[in-house]
Amino acid sequence: MAALHELLKDMRRLEEQMSKFELKYGVKSEDFYAAMMRGDLEEFDALDEYRMEFLEWLALYETWLALREKYRRLIRRQPVAIHIKTNLEPTHAR
Repeated sequence: MAALHELLKDMRRLEEQMSKFELKYGVKSEDFYAAMMRGDLEEFDALDEYRMEFLEWLALYETWLALREKYRRLIRRQPVAIHIKTNLEPTHAR
């Protein structure tokens, strides 16, 4: 269960980092990623400032996607109720 908890923390950290780009550019990471995959943002390739930020944003989102898939695999192995109960047990022990 600790692995799942750490995975969620890592995903939250990535979401916080991605939100800075989302606020700056006015689009959600999901939409930015789709535009990048379609090649819609090629006009920004020649602009170093945007290119570097877009590459960072892209890397963050792709890492988040990989962690989301890992989360889904882990959560399928055990019912959600067991994960919730495990996280509640320390609270009830106090």
